[in-house]
Amino acid sequence: MTQMPVAQQRRIVLPPHRQRARRPRSVRAREWVRRNLFPSKGGTLLTLVSGAVCGVLLAGIIWFVFFDANWQVITDNRWLLFAGSFPHDGEWRLWTGIGFVFILIGLAYGTWSSLGRKDHLFIALAGAFTIFLMAHGGAQIWSTIWFLMAIGLLYAAYAVAVRVPRELGPRRRLQQRVVAGLLALSLPIVMIILMVGGGATMRQLDGFVLNLILAPVGIVGGLIVAIPLALGRASSMRIISWTCTVYIEVVRGAPLLGWLFVALFILDDVIGGDLIVRTMVVLAVFTGAYMAEYIRGGLQALSRGQYEAAHAVGLNQFQSMQLIILPQALRISIPPMVGQAIAIWKDTTLVTVILTLREFKGNADSAIAQMEFIDDRIEAYVFVAVGFWIVAFMMSRVSQRVERAQGVGER
Repeated sequence: MTQMPVAQQRRIVLPPHRQRARRPRSVRAREWVRRNLFPSKGGTLLTLVSGAVCGVLLAGIIWFVFFDANWQVITDNRWLLFAGSFPHDGEWRLWTGIGFVFILIGLAYGTWSSLGRKDHLFIALAGAFTIFLMAHGGAQIWSTIWFLMAIGLLYAAYAVAVRVPRELGPRRRLQQRVVAGLLALSLPIVMIILMVGGGATMRQLDGFVLNLILAPVGIVGGLIVAIPLALGRASSMRIISWTCTVYIEVVRGAPLLGWLFVALFILDDVIGGDLIVRTMVVLAVFTGAYMAEYIRGGLQALSRGQYEAAHAVGLNQFQSMQLIILPQALRISIPPMVGQAIAIWKDTTLVTVILTLREFKGNADSAIAQMEFIDDRIEAYVFVAVGFWIVAFMMSRVSQRVERAQGVGER
């Protein structure tokens, strides 16, 4: 039997991906550009046209941001846009609440995920944008320092969380339970920080702070309402199924704006309380109707074998739903529920129509109503849009991490 040359043996033993890894980085970059940007004559033409359009748009954005726009409408109204009528002497309460939220973000990422390069880049860009607005003209230096400290707390909490071994054990379970409990109690804790002990009243929660409070209440409250609604609509008992169906169809049949007017004129006689509390109730009720349908779709997506397997191991109907069926349905429903969460985050701007509530966009209207800023409405609305986009993008990124961790889309 003839023996092959040594060089040929090495070519056979060495796997292809190891051979490609030895090629210079510049060669790999040229191959990527050729295959993805210039694969053919049509692809080359499309690349050139797309590049020209993107270049024109980027040049226009740069010119507007750095040369044409008058950002004084934002820098002179920082407090109005961010906190509105919140007491100035309680600014420390706002930064304490922000610091607590940043700590929770760091703990959550360190517990269930990790910060990648894109996350660091996003934090750096968003932080630079925020610091620019705070420190513009040499003012608000203390606010800049507080914000940098909040970012430092985020990374410190992340560093503490990632030190716990990822292998499932007593320490890992304790970490997950503690962080999950803090996330569940985060809104009440923040409200205590803002209001208890001589803090702000409910009617003084204003500006961007009001959006940041209303949206989590609507999302979490909607999820709490949605789970029993979805289970009830899928129930075999007709009276329960019909009741849940009527609720869902009635709530989804009217726009959110109409339900906000219900909070303004009708719920005042039914439940009373502050207008912000009634608005929170309406947001939770409205969001719950949509999320219930997403969860019901997840329940219907499960095969009958899941139910049969649960009964085969001796679980009753309640245990089967709690331990096997509902977790899988919620896992399947993550993408549409996050989409609804982002939608309700943006829809919090509708509370401006209730004249006594002024959120982020409403206070931007107040800023451009000032005589010296009447012509700067584009700058104000662009700033509001960027603010909403940053939060929506963060929610989308967290959703993607959760989907990858839970294996959504995999079988």
